[in-house]
Amino acid sequence: MAKNVILCADSTCDLSQELVEKYHVHIRPLNVIEGDKSFLDGVDIAPDDIYRNYRETGLLPKTAATSVGAYIDFCKPFIDDGNEVIFINLGSALSASHQNCRLAAAELPGMYAVDSCNLSTGSGLVVIEAAERIAKGMAAADIVTELQTVISKVSASFVIDTLEFLYKGGRCSALAMFGANMLHFKPSIKVDNTDGSMSVGKKYRGSLEKALTDY
Repeated sequence: MAKNVILCADSTCDLSQELVEKYHVHIRPLNVIEGDKSFLDGVDIAPDDIYRNYRETGLLPKTAATSVGAYIDFCKPFIDDGNEVIFINLGSALSASHQNCRLAAAELPGMYAVDSCNLSTGSGLVVIEAAERIAKGMAAADIVTELQTVISKVSASFVIDTLEFLYKGGRCSALAMFGANMLHFKPSIKVDNTDGSMSVGKKYRGSLEKALTDY
């Protein structure tokens, strides 16, 4: 008799609450660190809170990968109840979360850790593809195999309005930020669907509205 398959994902998949409920996704929040305080993404801190704190303090928050123990604690009750678990993670190039999830899966027979090789909506699309296969009654191992093909077809990119946050996070120089602002550049960022790493794509010029139209 086939086991029930429970679908889990990191909070970085950014699915709306409506989609989480529709597809029966169990979300494990990542940790957001602001100063000496730790918050759970989407539970006791929201994006608006992060922006507001940045504007007030000038400090950019940090994130912390979910630990192996936290993944085990989250998934073990599902396994103990006789289910299989598919856990879809943030791209492995962006966080240690997937590696930790794989280590947790090694301790829990019937748990599968999947590297979405993406972030945000890119990961969310992979989660939905998994959910649709669960609804068809597919076995967990077969779903995980098919997801590898799905992941290779996800193409994600976005346009940045300002390099301010990249500069604050140490991902670009003050000179690059100054030059982009002076020339009104709006760079696009492309996500590599082999590991989730990101690179600069085409650079647009003008207002954000014009850049998005051109994009």
